[in-house]
Amino acid sequence: MEPTGKIALVIAGSTLGQFEASPQEAIRALLPEALAPLCDVVEWSRQPSSHYTIRLTTDLLEMLRSLVRDGYGGIVVASGTDVMEEMAYLTDLLWPYPQPVVFTGASSPARRSSNEGIVNLQQSLIAAASRPAWGLGVLVCSRGELFAASEVAKVYSHRGQDFMAPGTGPVGEVVLEDLYIGRTPRRPAALSDLVIPAKDVELLWASLGGGELILASLARTEGLNGLVLGGFGTGNVPPPWIPHLKTLIRRHVSVVVASRCQMGRVLPLYDFEASAKRLFEMGVLDGGNLRPLQARLRLAVGLGAGMDPRELQSYLQG
Repeated sequence: MEPTGKIALVIAGSTLGQFEASPQEAIRALLPEALAPLCDVVEWSRQPSSHYTIRLTTDLLEMLRSLVRDGYGGIVVASGTDVMEEMAYLTDLLWPYPQPVVFTGASSPARRSSNEGIVNLQQSLIAAASRPAWGLGVLVCSRGELFAASEVAKVYSHRGQDFMAPGTGPVGEVVLEDLYIGRTPRRPAALSDLVIPAKDVELLWASLGGGELILASLARTEGLNGLVLGGFGTGNVPPPWIPHLKTLIRRHVSVVVASRCQMGRVLPLYDFEASAKRLFEMGVLDGGNLRPLQARLRLAVGLGAGMDPRELQSYLQG
């Protein structure tokens, strides 16, 4: 491995940051010997990832962009795993640089999974320092595998192999001290300007006969910027939702439908009440092959960038 330059290790709240004192020296002792002189530890936050918000993640992103401007050749972000896939995806949407950002963490508290966290940290640093990772965007490293932020999902709540990319698999792997890339992921074109995403974008999952009371409340909520529907199958929702969705659309609230399925996309296959085809006719935007969590973040970024409905639809499909 030929390092590409200085590497920043950002502590953003993972179990790696749960030291009683400053983690600087404790973490330095865990670094790969060849990379330790090239690595600077940046202690940014110790809070659990479940406490993060879109705005707080944007603040983290702004700091990461400043590190690239300061000359760092790669960045590792050690954070909690609860919302890592969302933090990584939002970062990827606004990461126009070739330098890699690698998110990593551990699935259990440090006292129970110290070896897992150490291995993930070391392999993430190897990946972030490697030239083959340049141009791949934001990655998530778990158990030696590298996943694209646009594809990764947390699939286990507590097991070590908690991240996978359903339908695609990893883009590469770390073996010993080298990074091997098997394919280049398809990722959305990153916005070059740092956009402040809209913060009041909600997500409502379709369930068997459920959701109407929640949607009725949202339809009465002032200040709602956007709403993503996690629809059944190819994008269908329960019929009782329709009057409330019409209310939101009349109020010019952007509504997007995505499929709650792990793979596949929204399609106007059926012409019954509350089908995806009828939703499109009402003015609901098509989330394409985005998962609902991704569609929410993409919508928030698009609204923050001031996109009109036509631009939003293009951005959701891009």
